[in-house]
Amino acid sequence: MKPREVGGLVDELELVDAAKRIVGVRAAELYAFVPAALDARNTTALHDMRIAAKRLRYVLEIVGFCLPEVAAETGARARELQSVIGDIHDHDVLLARMAQIEGGNKKGMRRLALRLRSRRDALFSDFSALWHAIDESGLRGRIIAATSYSPNGTAVRA
Repeated sequence: MKPREVGGLVDELELVDAAKRIVGVRAAELYAFVPAALDARNTTALHDMRIAAKRLRYVLEIVGFCLPEVAAETGARARELQSVIGDIHDHDVLLARMAQIEGGNKKGMRRLALRLRSRRDALFSDFSALWHAIDESGLRGRIIAATSYSPNGTAVRA
């Protein structure tokens, strides 16, 4: 997944303004994967959401001090998302590899696959609950307010 381009980054821009633009775009990128990522079968959207969470988290580690009102919470939530989605992705990859294996102990492989699918389902439930908690917390609105970034992807001018 390619990152969205951050427009308007010019040499004359103050660091805080550049940080707002970058964080706003990275947050919008993350939120763009909903509702697709909330479909347990859409492994691509879920994996891309993890990458978007990683990008948001890493930029906040660098410029979060410019957005103290949302940086800590947003970074922590991005880290949580990265972790649970990463665990889900690990299960998806393992299950896909197991499906390609021929021969061997079929009964044992089926039992292992059932356990992995069950664990993956539980992890997805954790992800869904986490996302709904993030959504209900109003974090998106606070990010938009802190970055002066509107949901349609344009910078708000005062």
